[in-house]
Amino acid sequence: MQEGYIRSDIQLRAPVAIAVGAGFKREIASLTGMQNFLKEWPAASRGESHARALRACEAARAGEIDLDKARQAFLAFAKKAGIEWTGADPVAVLREAKIRRNRARESRALQRPAH
Repeated sequence: MQEGYIRSDIQLRAPVAIAVGAGFKREIASLTGMQNFLKEWPAASRGESHARALRACEAARAGEIDLDKARQAFLAFAKKAGIEWTGADPVAVLREAKIRRNRARESRALQRPAH
């Protein structure tokens, strides 16, 4: 690659999936998509992982690092920010947790000695 050459948008081999809203998945399929997401992230919620991911995206665009390293930095940011897509439906997870709590409560009530 030529020195100082800036690449335009680059497609990721596999999109990055993140959780947005109440159980909705957003797939980011390009370097520009990752950068735009990071630039739109609320300033008050930015930290070191955000800064690392943004620097990695800029370095990948300049050809200084491999695109996969930028993708990994973005995934590390997503995990730290709590928006990593796990594939689990949050509504179902919450419902199952409520059922477990209710069963545990009922079990404890049955084990109490009668007065």
